[in-house]
Amino acid sequence: MFFILIPFHVDVPMRCRPWMNWVLIGITVLFYPLCMWSDELTPLGRNLVIGGDSWIGVVGHMLVHRDLIHLFGNMIFLWVFGNAVCAKLGNLAYPLVYLGLGAVAGLCAVVVSGGPGAGASGAINGIVGMFVVWYAVNEITCWFGYIFFYTANTGTFSVSSYWMIALWFAFDLWGLVDGTENVGGYVAHLVGFAAGLALALVLTLLRWVEMDRDERSLLQILTGQE
Repeated sequence: MFFILIPFHVDVPMRCRPWMNWVLIGITVLFYPLCMWSDELTPLGRNLVIGGDSWIGVVGHMLVHRDLIHLFGNMIFLWVFGNAVCAKLGNLAYPLVYLGLGAVAGLCAVVVSGGPGAGASGAINGIVGMFVVWYAVNEITCWFGYIFFYTANTGTFSVSSYWMIALWFAFDLWGLVDGTENVGGYVAHLVGFAAGLALALVLTLLRWVEMDRDERSLLQILTGQE
């Protein structure tokens, strides 16, 4: 059986153009051929991994991806969720938050796994954690496709984003508990998500980030506020 699920749209009105998220996506895509060549890390790529020979890897590892599927998956999630979060935080604060979440997630992953790591998924899961605080009930639209024996089908569906985010969180948690491979990657995902969720809650409680009149944060939902 083969199954694929790809998010491609969220119904979040944006107060400004999230151009800094577009810049981060563009830089990450441009760095892929500079860091990987014929499935091997280039000298630049080896210098950018976290847990390697250079401290630059603390932020540089977010530019390194092991293959095109890894890159494509991360950039899809960054596009879908990052645009909304960038528009909420503002283009000046967003890259600092993104890099900070990625650094925390990456360092924790290296400590647990004991080896070097690469990829932007820790930072992106941090952005997803922030998204669920501010846009839990906003709908996310996903494309799916599957092949089961001689049956194949594709389609789309929309659902409140917290359901899909909870599913992805459970998948990462199961991967960590199972512990068969890529433990560092699952740690980066979970730590990034938790850090992003906590940061968004703090920013909302301190009113450094305000909800618009037609929006409901996770705090408002949990406390029954309209």
